[in-house]
Amino acid sequence: MASTEKIKPRDLVVGGRYLHRNGLFIRQIEAIEGNTIHYHDQESSWSCSNSVFVRTCPTLATPEDEARVAEEFRKLARLEQK
Repeated sequence: MASTEKIKPRDLVVGGRYLHRNGLFIRQIEAIEGNTIHYHDQESSWSCSNSVFVRTCPTLATPEDEARVAEEFRKLARLEQK
């Protein structure tokens, strides 16, 4: 599946990393229990339904996405230190 191709609930996998639609978060799935997805991002851990997850994180995260998000968090950390 191409990284820009929208995922479906059946495509979700434990350990998969998905880009939030705002482009600022990478969410990694920790567990799948029925229709419930347990995941974490750079801030905290959450749970939601698989349909909500794919609406919020519609694509796989690419290495470029990972690098861009990490850089945004570094910039934010520098601003918070000032």
